[in-house]
Amino acid sequence: MLTHHALCHKALINKALLKTGLLKAVSALGLMLTFATTAHAEITARMGTSLPDAHPQTLGAKKFAQLVEEKSDGEITVKVFSNGILGNDVNMTSMLQSGTLDFTVPSTATLSSLNPDFNIVSLPFQFDDSAHADAVLDGEAGRALLASLGDKQLVALEYWENGFRHMTNSRRPIETLEDIEGLKIRTMQNALYIDLFNGLGANAVPMSVNELFTAMETRTVDGQENPYTVIDAKRFFEVQKYLSRTAHAYDALVVVASADFMQSLDEAQRQLVREAAREATLYQREQSRALNEELLSALEKKMAVNVVADSERQRMREALAPVIEQHTQALDADVVTQFQTALADAR
Repeated sequence: MLTHHALCHKALINKALLKTGLLKAVSALGLMLTFATTAHAEITARMGTSLPDAHPQTLGAKKFAQLVEEKSDGEITVKVFSNGILGNDVNMTSMLQSGTLDFTVPSTATLSSLNPDFNIVSLPFQFDDSAHADAVLDGEAGRALLASLGDKQLVALEYWENGFRHMTNSRRPIETLEDIEGLKIRTMQNALYIDLFNGLGANAVPMSVNELFTAMETRTVDGQENPYTVIDAKRFFEVQKYLSRTAHAYDALVVVASADFMQSLDEAQRQLVREAAREATLYQREQSRALNEELLSALEKKMAVNVVADSERQRMREALAPVIEQHTQALDADVVTQFQTALADAR
């Protein structure tokens, strides 16, 4: 126990420290260290993709993860789970809504189950090329669609590219509209795509992409339609002889975050996530376009590839006029007007 003399001596020392500001400095430093530990706790997020590591969807996801880590000085780490390890696009989008996954990159066709207006992106024969698609999707029309997911426990960040879709089959080259007649073509489990191929005279067979290789190998279906990147990544050339460059629809992907995850971040962190998504978009699109060109050359060595003449593509579009009208009428009229105006203005 301290004596009265010792207590007095300690009090004098403390008083001196206070006068010089040292005690205050020590106290403040302790508080700063406490707050720093709390404010800069490391965050680990999970991101799922449905396609292999070499596909631009996953390349973009890994670039996004790298940028988030760099911009946050290592405070936020995004772990990427590729090739459908966590499920398909529908599964992973549901996981985002429930807060059990933080990021994924579904197609606009997948998102149409949450908001049918996303089908407007998939309407056949409407984009001239990738630059045309960029101008529309990065503009007000595209941004309005992204914002529409706000009440679905999702935060849509950016559009990525899967590419223009082309037809493959095991029976014959498709050079004319009539060549599609009677082919059993696998489609996504999406009403627009089912009606699209039935409208062209095919027999649409909706099924998961994970079942598709076996279905084509056993001739349960004759063919399918996808961008070159998917045709190569899934090795469809092993069970398909003909690739016909129909470019009948543009396939866009959307970088989506869980609303729960975004709300758990502070404003500065949310901003850096958005910046990382934007920068990753430029990289992802560049990778997608370069790879699609490269893969076309590679696929020409493995399959019989033919270009479909513009006149035949126009005939296909005309054959689909009732389907386009039917599905357009099912969309919000303001969304349709805004999108059609953007398409015209971007030409």
